[in-house]
Amino acid sequence: MPNILLTGITSCESRGVEALVCSLATALAATPDTTVTVLTQTPDLDAEALAGSGADCTADPFVVSRSWATLRPVETEPHRRERASRLLQHADLIVATGGDLHTSDYGVSTSYLAVLDRAQQLGIPTAMVGQSVGPLTDPAEQAAFTATAQRLDLLTVRESTTLSYLTEQLGLPADKVQLSADPAFLLQPSAPDRAQQLLTGAGLDTGQEYMCLAPSRGVTRYSTITDTDHLDALTRLADTLWRVRCRPLVLVPHCHDSREHNDDRLLARQIAARLPGVPVHVLDADGTGAGDYKAVLGGAELVISERLHASIGALSSGTPAVALGHSPKFHGVLADTYGPAVPAGDVHRDIAEFTADPAAAEHLARLDTEKLRNHLATRLPAQVALATADITRLHALLNS
Repeated sequence: MPNILLTGITSCESRGVEALVCSLATALAATPDTTVTVLTQTPDLDAEALAGSGADCTADPFVVSRSWATLRPVETEPHRRERASRLLQHADLIVATGGDLHTSDYGVSTSYLAVLDRAQQLGIPTAMVGQSVGPLTDPAEQAAFTATAQRLDLLTVRESTTLSYLTEQLGLPADKVQLSADPAFLLQPSAPDRAQQLLTGAGLDTGQEYMCLAPSRGVTRYSTITDTDHLDALTRLADTLWRVRCRPLVLVPHCHDSREHNDDRLLARQIAARLPGVPVHVLDADGTGAGDYKAVLGGAELVISERLHASIGALSSGTPAVALGHSPKFHGVLADTYGPAVPAGDVHRDIAEFTADPAAAEHLARLDTEKLRNHLATRLPAQVALATADITRLHALLNS
């Protein structure tokens, strides 16, 4: 019975993490008699979020985050080490996901290499799939990542920006890295009646056309903007979208974090409170999962998002999406998905530049969404095929 450990996961409190983990776990666990175990900081919460994927969840014994300490079982250090050894003893493949953990933005890259390094020492096959990497500003961090990456049995990246970074700046051989797409392109959305239930609960009439804005409360931690400037810019954007497009706006808080600084629900409510004369609806019902949000995002006329996986939820549904980002991963995924025929400035803006530019909201509000939608229809099959290819590669690695 093949046993797969899925690592590189923080918590499904982020619906983006849930989207990529659910997509991978569902595809891998579909093989008969295959066990997929997710190493996470919030095992009970994630077990509920991933119910139906076929995956089991356990507290990550290789990385222990103090910020989620209350959501993990209490265990002694000897017990944690023994559990780590036991998990590896029964593992046939280690698969690292996580999207963008390997950057200096968050300071956790080297920690999340530990399970891969240990597995490689034991001769267990290791893979990293759908990665965005860099920039790694600390030479020691660069060296640690490069050493682990060179020993991987499979390394795929979700956009060309990372492919260039790994081969040109970190010096990995070109044949060591393969271009793929984010696993969340494979996420199945909830049924249409579930999406309508959520929209009705948020105050929209049945069949009403709408737009979506997915704000990030945490984005100010990784950029030069202040919380006040950020809130002002998003309020201006929401007001402009209503004035120009005359569609209700659904705010999609993609991260329901137990840590206040990263809880998008708080920011969404702030935006709505500032616009009493604008039809703004906050979709933050308890129990709303990644599949639910994908169904809602996929039904929108336009999605503007500060969370990359909210953008992917829309794009993978064929819905035009614009990302307001703080790192190269945003530009990379959006540029690869839309291709060179769509100007990068139309579908991705750096969050600091957007906040400082009073005209930016007007430009985004006047995008030709029909043209973008038609173009996406020609590009989406290739992205789905790239993500699917990762599943095929993993099965081949497991069988070998």
